[in-house]
Amino acid sequence: MEKPKQEICSIRIMFPVESDEQAIGYKKKIAALLAEIPDVQLNFSISTMPAMPSRP
Repeated sequence: MEKPKQEICSIRIMFPVESDEQAIGYKKKIAALLAEIPDVQLNFSISTMPAMPSRP
């Protein structure tokens, strides 16, 4: 029996944080909200905020 086609929902959220610990705390809160969704995948990363280009 053929499985029906599934769609995925992908959300990308970027925001500044003051520390790695703060970022990890937010990640845990988001993961808790999504825990009821079967097969959910949460991709988490911390990176340096890119410099804003200067205006001429």
